[in-house]
This record gives sequence, structure tokens and C-alpha cells, in this order.
Amino acid sequence: MISKIKDIVKKFLKETIEAERVRIVTIDKAGDGWVAEAEVVEMNQFLASVKPEYRVFEKEHYIIKLDANLEVSSYKQGRIGEEKEEEV
Repeated sequence: MISKIKDIVKKFLKETIEAERVRIVTIDKAGDGWVAEAEVVEMNQFLASVKPEYRVFEKEHYIIKLDANLEVSSYKQGRIGEEKEEEV
């Protein structure tokens, strides 16, 4: 199950945000679904728009939520620890 979630999250991020590389940091069961945190290498879009030959990459973290059917229900930039701090 975990490897299937890992594959779904990687594919989603590569297609959605055009991530160059994706590393899954955590996968946790959350109610009926799952929550994953991924570290992503993506091109700096601002610098690429200023000068297309610039290929500057940044490392970002994303939180991806999957429902019971393993379909992505939401995603956002951030870390799981930061999400819990916001709720307080």
C-alpha cells in the first residue's frame, strides 16, 4: 500500500507542478485517507521568466492528501509540522 501511495504522489507532483525530482519524506494514515509530505526539486519560475537560459532549481516541500480511494484530494506547499502549528 505504501509503495502505491508513493508512486501516486510522485506522479501527481511531476505532472502538476512539473517537479524535476520528488522524494517522499513521510506517509501517514489520516482517518479514511492518507497524508504524504514530499521534498521536491523544481525550477525557479521567476528567474526562468526573466531569462530562459537560467536553470536555477529550488527545493520545496509539499503536503499531499489522498482520500480512501487513493485519489489526491488536496495539496499545498509546506511541511507537515508547519501545518500543525497553524492549527494552534
